[in-house]
This record gives sequence, C-alpha cells and structure tokens, in this order.
Amino acid sequence: MGPPGTHAPGGVNAILTRGLASACCYAGTRPDCQALAVVRYGPVSLCASCDQQRSTLGKGTPATPLPDPHALLQIGAARQACQRAEAELREAVGRARKAGQPWSAIAATLGVTRQAAHQAAQQRFAGLD
Repeated sequence: MGPPGTHAPGGVNAILTRGLASACCYAGTRPDCQALAVVRYGPVSLCASCDQQRSTLGKGTPATPLPDPHALLQIGAARQACQRAEAELREAVGRARKAGQPWSAIAATLGVTRQAAHQAAQQRFAGLD
C-alpha cells in the first residue's frame, strides 16, 4: 500500500503534480519512504522517515524545514468527506420525500425553515419535489 492519500484526488500525487509539495528523493525506492518531503538539505528533499535514516546525505548543510504537506492532505480528505456527506444527504432527502415526508418534517430534522429546506432542495436536489 502506498502513502496515505495516493489513491484520492487531492492526495499525494495531486499535490506533487501541482507543485504544492516536494517529493522525497527516495520516493518509490524505499519501502518506508513517506513520499512527501518535510525537510531540505541544499537540493535534496527528504520525508520524515528518510530524514531519520540518513547517514551522510546533507551532512554539513543546514536543514531547511518545509511546510507540512500533510495539512494539504487533510484539507483534501475533509473536502471528500463533505462531498460524500452531501451525496448522502441528497439521497436521504429523496428517500424521505418518496416515503411521503412533508417538507416541514424534513426542515425540522435539518433545523431550518420549511421554505429554506425546499429552496435548498430545489437548488441542490433537483427532482425531489
């Protein structure tokens, strides 16, 4: 299994190809490499795991910490969770309407007015009327 987030849009591959993070110079060659660099020694970028294992690489060159790329992975994961939740909500509202639930009951469950629930459904959940 690869580094966390390699399978998802907004994952490791996405932030690397967009230039939002640097790849570890050992990415793909060491089994324990985390792929995303967190420190740089001159032109050499290393992930935390490879930095802990380095022997002479970068010796004599001061370490330059890089912004934590995992924060970007968390944003991507949170966005995907929101998209999944939105799809789940859309399906649940559709099932409730098909089950005969009135907009007032759906609105009360969502904690909004009936008009707000109906308006949101028209915008986001087309065809649920």
